[in-house]
Amino acid sequence: MQKIELTNKQYRLLLQLVSLGIDVIDNAALGDDEEDDDEVNDESPLLNDAVDLEGFLMAHFKKFGVKDIVMPDAEEEELNYSEQFSEDQQMISNSAYFNKTAEIASFQLGMRDYKEANGADALENVDPQEGVDKIMTYSLKYLNEIFENGFVNFHLNTDRPAKIISLSAD
Repeated sequence: MQKIELTNKQYRLLLQLVSLGIDVIDNAALGDDEEDDDEVNDESPLLNDAVDLEGFLMAHFKKFGVKDIVMPDAEEEELNYSEQFSEDQQMISNSAYFNKTAEIASFQLGMRDYKEANGADALENVDPQEGVDKIMTYSLKYLNEIFENGFVNFHLNTDRPAKIISLSAD
């Protein structure tokens, strides 16, 4: 086993990053979606390892003076994050997911508008960076709208079938 020394500030940051990482891994749905949110998913080794790492790190909370972040339950059998820490982490996660959703939605809508204006084949045989540059002017109006008003002014067109946007390589 190797040893790493951390300052209290570095330890706090590491706890934050591990907590956020677990949220991302959990939301990536790498395992079976039928599991309860409170249970570790046996089909996601990455999530299991991250939860184990989180538990290991949390066990050292007294050494690093983070009693405002980590606290034992009444029986001192289980460690939990403080309500404020959890709320702060949730705010960061929500902001990240909102930003990523806005980015994907605005790009997809910009690509749709670009193809409507320039033809369905307009992006065929175009260098990817050049294609992004062409689409960006169309996408920015949607991105600005989302950041100004959220998704309030976005509506699904129910006259035609919905398209699923997949980010996987498959």
